[in-house]
Amino acid sequence: MRAFVALDLPETLVEPITRLQAGLSIGRAVPEDNLHLTLAFLGDIAEADAAALADLMQTIAMPPIPLCLKGLDIFGGRRPAVLSVMASGDGLVRLHDKIAHLAREAGIQLARERFRPHVTIARFRREMSPREHQRLGEFLALNGTFALDAAPADTVTFYRSHLREAGAIHEPLAQCVLRG
Repeated sequence: MRAFVALDLPETLVEPITRLQAGLSIGRAVPEDNLHLTLAFLGDIAEADAAALADLMQTIAMPPIPLCLKGLDIFGGRRPAVLSVMASGDGLVRLHDKIAHLAREAGIQLARERFRPHVTIARFRREMSPREHQRLGEFLALNGTFALDAAPADTVTFYRSHLREAGAIHEPLAQCVLRG
């Protein structure tokens, strides 16, 4: 199964993101139900490893993360693939490290990647026209300083991802609530 672990967004952050997405005239906006901050992409994993990680997640003892979303960034280099809102928050890196540790403890091998906390808000097709590049540049010029006040994020969810042509469906497998 294809899976990942994410910090779910507080509702107070979701609505402003959907308003921001409405102003983007290119690409495919990430559906409201799929907005999240990936803590660890697990890739294709075995059912037994998934069950082990779901159990281990219940041991997480951390306070909610004061999640701050600020600034837009494009991932994909010369061929923009996704548009994201960058994220920060006291304890966010520690939570990422904890999830990575638990995944390895469950027998899951993670790719060694730098953690760049973000919320993907739109995806772009592989080949963009010059006009689409221009519209993306205009959108970034208008909204690049997008920022939201911090809000407490207190739910970590282990998702199974079902890929489809129209976009992924994320099925929650396990959850843990961060408590102060």
